[in-house]
Amino acid sequence: MSAIVVPPTVPPAVPPTVHPILGNLSDIQGDVWSKGFPKYNETYYLFTIKQERAADFARALRNMVTHQPHLISNLPTVKNNWAEIVTHKQAAGSAGSKKERLPMPNALIAFTYKGLETIQSGLASPKSLKLVMIRDRTDPSFASGMRSDARLNDPTTDLDPLFADTEVIHGMLKVAGSCIHDVNKRLHDIQTLLGRGSVINDVAGGSEGRLDGATRQEPHRGKEHFGFEDGISQPLMDGVDDDKAVLATPIMVTDPKILLVTKDTRTSEGGIPRPDWMHQGSFLVFRKLEQNVKAFHDLTKDYEKYGCKSPDHMGAKLMGRWPSGAPITVPDYHTSDAPAADHEKVKRMNDFSYERLDAPPHMCPLAAHIRKTNPRMPSDSNNADPGFQFSKMIRSGIPYGPDYKPGEVESPESKRGLLFVCYQGYIELGFQHMQSFWCDNKDFPPGKESGVDPIIGQASSPEDMKTKITEGKEAVVLPTGISQLVTFRGGEYFFVPSLLALRGALSESKV
Repeated sequence: MSAIVVPPTVPPAVPPTVHPILGNLSDIQGDVWSKGFPKYNETYYLFTIKQERAADFARALRNMVTHQPHLISNLPTVKNNWAEIVTHKQAAGSAGSKKERLPMPNALIAFTYKGLETIQSGLASPKSLKLVMIRDRTDPSFASGMRSDARLNDPTTDLDPLFADTEVIHGMLKVAGSCIHDVNKRLHDIQTLLGRGSVINDVAGGSEGRLDGATRQEPHRGKEHFGFEDGISQPLMDGVDDDKAVLATPIMVTDPKILLVTKDTRTSEGGIPRPDWMHQGSFLVFRKLEQNVKAFHDLTKDYEKYGCKSPDHMGAKLMGRWPSGAPITVPDYHTSDAPAADHEKVKRMNDFSYERLDAPPHMCPLAAHIRKTNPRMPSDSNNADPGFQFSKMIRSGIPYGPDYKPGEVESPESKRGLLFVCYQGYIELGFQHMQSFWCDNKDFPPGKESGVDPIIGQASSPEDMKTKITEGKEAVVLPTGISQLVTFRGGEYFFVPSLLALRGALSESKV
């Protein structure tokens, strides 16, 4: 692994969250939202565009996007899906019947910088996308790609074969549904219109360019493989989310310019405007993260050594939440998980900041995973990272692989983890800042050497993978032979264009 590189200082200005200006919500792709696609199954399909067929791809893209019924979902469609689900649940509950899954296939399309370069070569105006401006001024990390991003400290070996050559990844389809049959049909319909086998090809690496995920079965639905409720604390966009009174807290209400590319989305140079075609789009970070569940359980067996009351308590301190999602920094849930009856209450229990509750016995470890990834620092905090106001992201991944069974024989088929996805308006101040400056930095939060994030942190050597979770006790060290609980197996940076751009700027092909 390469050495950790501290990112540049982030401008301290705080973007306002008053009167956000958004265009037509129907132009925003539907997964770029706090709830994202409803799903039980989800597939990520990676493709490459044949250079000599770039103009044909532009025409195929327009045909696909304008197809009726729509194959790429917009935000109002997905919001309506969730409203239908609520109504369906209520009707099933009042009738005392078993709730059937509603068929709701949805899809999103995104492109790498290499993909945009290829698309641009087939457009009527070769420089219409202004990609040089993106590469040299506004979004250099996106243009260079994840493999070249030294700040992430990612391993470069033992990657999924699909990511062996990221130069050939031009685009990605993210397709979700209530069953794999619906997912396969929607994916096939889109592939056919885009010209699979003639205009586009699967990225080599097996499984027809696909990575497949699925939510875990009850009673584990909604939980990742370590057993914790996932996706609880999402940023909610002013002007988009209409359930803030129920789900939001002041610290999570977010100006859309942090999550979407708008006319005034913040950049490292103080607001250089992106090309107009990028407005209403968002940057997508994809990472395949393999979880070592056995190592996690083996680690928490030594709970007494690290000042914890039980294996579950130690797991909660490493994560910062109990399996139900209850935050350990809230006094009512410091030493025990929330009862099942409190499940919905726990989902809303996000109105806390660590500084307000940072005294024993309710203190959340400084390096706990949810504290590293969302420090909840008020802007007037003495320890506030100026990047906090810009680093909120919408997370929209899904587990992959079978559930862990104690004593299982490890095989390629037994691998499991998370297909991680997040959306933001600016990679450098979003995901990149979170991973490199927070998760991989043993001195963040500042003041004490807290250690790296024990869940997704990546240090330059196993000796640096130390995490302090209890004052007066030694730092947690991973079991011998285990360098990380979560291992990076490949990924890439993508851009999710608006529907307006897909049927316009990105598909104005040569004659």
